[in-house]
Amino acid sequence: MDDQLAYRPEQALKVFPIGRTILFSLLKSGEIESFRVGRARFIPRDALEAYMSRLRAEAKRRTTE
Repeated sequence: MDDQLAYRPEQALKVFPIGRTILFSLLKSGEIESFRVGRARFIPRDALEAYMSRLRAEAKRRTTE
């Protein structure tokens, strides 16, 4: 990832290429943290990293079961 502290959803899709619908579903459920400044939504870089870490840990756990 780059040095940006937070991404708009469209930017996040470029660094974490999942579907737009899936991203907004994850944001709505709180699985990926986000915040608003006015009407703009932002996703902190560390929130994306944390989500990816959780996915990796789950995948690793499933392969060891």
